[in-house]
Amino acid sequence: MADPCRNCGTVLAPGAAFCTLCGAAVANRAASPAPSSVAQASTITPVSMPGIVPVGVTSQGPLLAPQQLGADPRIAAAAALVPGGAGLRFAAKIIDGILPFLLLTVAVIIGSFTVTVTRVGNFEQYNFLWLSTFVGIAALLSIAYGIWLWLWEAKAGKTPGNILLGLRTTNMDGGPAGILAIFLRNLIIGLGGIVPTIGPIIVIISNVWDANGKRQGWHDKVAHTLVFNVKGGRDPLETGGIAGRADFTPAPVPTISQVHSPLARPAQGSPFAPPSSPQPRIPVDEGPITSVPGVARPTEPFQPVQPAAAQQSAATAESDDDAGETRMRPHAPSQSLRLTFDDGRTEDISAVALIGRNPAGYDGEMIQRLIPVQDSGRSVSKTHLHLRVGGEGLWVTDRNSTNGSAITNPGGVRTPLTPGAPALAGVGSRVDFGDRSLMVGPA
Repeated sequence: MADPCRNCGTVLAPGAAFCTLCGAAVANRAASPAPSSVAQASTITPVSMPGIVPVGVTSQGPLLAPQQLGADPRIAAAAALVPGGAGLRFAAKIIDGILPFLLLTVAVIIGSFTVTVTRVGNFEQYNFLWLSTFVGIAALLSIAYGIWLWLWEAKAGKTPGNILLGLRTTNMDGGPAGILAIFLRNLIIGLGGIVPTIGPIIVIISNVWDANGKRQGWHDKVAHTLVFNVKGGRDPLETGGIAGRADFTPAPVPTISQVHSPLARPAQGSPFAPPSSPQPRIPVDEGPITSVPGVARPTEPFQPVQPAAAQQSAATAESDDDAGETRMRPHAPSQSLRLTFDDGRTEDISAVALIGRNPAGYDGEMIQRLIPVQDSGRSVSKTHLHLRVGGEGLWVTDRNSTNGSAITNPGGVRTPLTPGAPALAGVGSRVDFGDRSLMVGPA
């Protein structure tokens, strides 16, 4: 049976929160239980009180399972750079060599059936004309395939083996390796053939013994190339190189609070507005002020006694004001320092700079220079160091980096940096940050 409105007696629709005739609110009909305490339909006990919808009091557990909020670890894994392992590299080379091997094998098998034997006297004469023809055609096709493979890997970092196993060959910045670099890689592998069979294999998997974390083989070190596993991480050739895509989103502008000047006239009606009645005018440039409206003048004004030296300095100040305008003191020339990085690169700074893989300042922070550095091993943080040139030298502050920083003075004493605390690096000191370092010198 439907419940009536308590105000006008109109029959209410089931679940209505207000009466459609008089508009009166219906008590408790619009109440909703908390999401964590919603009871199952079978636990609701009907109540005969009109206008009240019973709510479950016993909880059978949340209707929806709680979810962990925060960054998805799969996103961070997809954004990381993963070096290609030795096994994948070796397997990719085997796949790349399957086609030439098949061409030459088929040519030899077919050509062997075309070999004819002619008996001349006591000798047998073999005719290898067709065999050599088939082998020559297979060799030409293999050479053409090798040139195509060379150019494709130089431009896109791809080969049939790289595509199947998810590898990409790049330069040290994560871009296309280039024709010369791929030629040098293959040349070093070919020179490994001086030791038959085992030599090229050792060169291909030599990245196993790489101690600098870049997972470079001997041929990679000569050609300055890197190999990445794009199935396990990010593809630098398609995502802006090792440093990633540049973010051109403008930094948010800090909120500017309005400043109320004491010289501004308050709006009419404001409690601080001056009265509308005219005020007594205080004379200007008509001699010293002898009275203030509304304040009684003392009979004998107090006159402080000034020493003779103070009177003389006051007189000198007055004469200076009459003589001319104040002269500006010349500023001392700003000092500049030269930073020499471990790869030979140099940067001159004279104020404040940030160093990192893709450095960026805080909102509203005044930075003169942003100095990005390349680090394929990702040991350098995005914003690793804050540098400030002072009269004493270079003040270095670690920006809460992952792998930390340290300063080694000219005497060889190494001092680790505390994150957020500036430390002085004098001329001739070395600053280590991650796997990279720089020397401080005069500009």
